[in-house]
Amino acid sequence: GEILGLAGLVGSGRSNVAETLFGVTPATSGSISVNGKEVVVDSPAKALQLGMAFLTEDRKDTGCFLSLDIQDNMEMAVLNQRYVGLAGFVQSRAVAKDCLEMSRRLRVKTPTMNEVIQNLSGGNQQKVLVGRWLLTHPKILILDEPTRGIDVGAKAEIHRLVSELAGQGVAILMISSEMPEVLGMSDRVAVMHAGQLTGILDRSEATQVSVMDLAAK
Repeated sequence: GEILGLAGLVGSGRSNVAETLFGVTPATSGSISVNGKEVVVDSPAKALQLGMAFLTEDRKDTGCFLSLDIQDNMEMAVLNQRYVGLAGFVQSRAVAKDCLEMSRRLRVKTPTMNEVIQNLSGGNQQKVLVGRWLLTHPKILILDEPTRGIDVGAKAEIHRLVSELAGQGVAILMISSEMPEVLGMSDRVAVMHAGQLTGILDRSEATQVSVMDLAAK
């Protein structure tokens, strides 16, 4: 899988692109193709069906359900899709098992899955949200500022995970305001200015100067 970085100045429209791809914001023009086939993404539910996942920019306002525990937060995107038996009942043991395994995989620091998520550090909250989307087994993962406001250790773990997922064939769109992150993680860098795509740079072409030149166009 490829890691496509999406760079641009604040207000360039990067988050709008992510929201449109995931069906949060209606598209007014253009088209979306998945595996070479044009698709209509008019809701997050449709995006999920197509194998997309979206880690939003603001984990506290649009990501975490702060009054709920870790498992409740992690199972949110999959509960009604993968864990409902033939009789219509939720397979609670299977949910708990998969959430616990994901928590361990992502090294979420918590004494119990029943811990309320607002009691976790920012980095551990972010790991829980990443786990939520990984439980959907995404083919396309959209990350909007995935390491904003988290400590250095958690940031390194997120970077490791993103590289690992790309190596497993997941296509990743990563939005970041941190230039070293964009340049260090991306196979290619797409640059936006005032709602328009101004260029796409290969890794060998992408430097702070070349990205900023396109961002200021």
